[in-house]
Amino acid sequence: MAPLHRKTSRRSGQETQLLYGHHFDIYEIKKGWVWGQASSPIKGSKQKGYVGYVPAKFLVDKKIRASHVVTALKAPMFREADIKSQIVQSLPLGAHVNGQGRHPNFVQIDGDGYIHRRHLRKITEPPEIIDYVDIAESHMGLPYVWGGISTDGLDCSGLVLSSLRAAGQDTLRDADMMEAELGYHLKVTQRGLKRGDLVFWKGHVGIMQTTTRLLHANAHHMCVETEPLKEAAARILAAGGGPITAIKRL
Repeated sequence: MAPLHRKTSRRSGQETQLLYGHHFDIYEIKKGWVWGQASSPIKGSKQKGYVGYVPAKFLVDKKIRASHVVTALKAPMFREADIKSQIVQSLPLGAHVNGQGRHPNFVQIDGDGYIHRRHLRKITEPPEIIDYVDIAESHMGLPYVWGGISTDGLDCSGLVLSSLRAAGQDTLRDADMMEAELGYHLKVTQRGLKRGDLVFWKGHVGIMQTTTRLLHANAHHMCVETEPLKEAAARILAAGGGPITAIKRL
């Protein structure tokens, strides 16, 4: 992962992350920083990502035509095509790689290490899991990290973004953008909800896991957690986060 900053300073904190194999349109290079805009990794998507600054050391000046996408939360890359060999690095869910070789169980990545085929799918093939809530549930317990979209930690909209992309659907990055663009509006009530509905507050979004439980990455629990929507809504309101602003169905 690479952090994308609002300013040319690590102290500014990360606004979002770029994942291995994702593209970044470069506008300017200056003093070890690259200013540009993230591109969507979803084929055919016209969505544009954040504009910001990335340390130049994280980028290479070439476009990789990826053949596979990582489907495991974290896919270990082995030095050899052998699960007992050294792990040279791990790639997060949604990373794009250029696979080579004809080994029956492994794909050689960019002429370097090997990832097991069970942790990848060909980009030309549809996702095996199309229920994005199933994917979101697999993130349970991961830490809350502002700007995170990876298995090292996520924020509320990062969880929705990562899960939807893994299911083959793209979205904009922020909760307010998702509220404006995704699905269609339902009446703002805590009744009649379904699994997969999105619940929005000002600056926050969660996923309905059941008709009554909300799954979300949040700073109260400091992780991806599930809880009754009624309790979450009451706590957010009491903490000054305001009432529910919208409920959207995809």
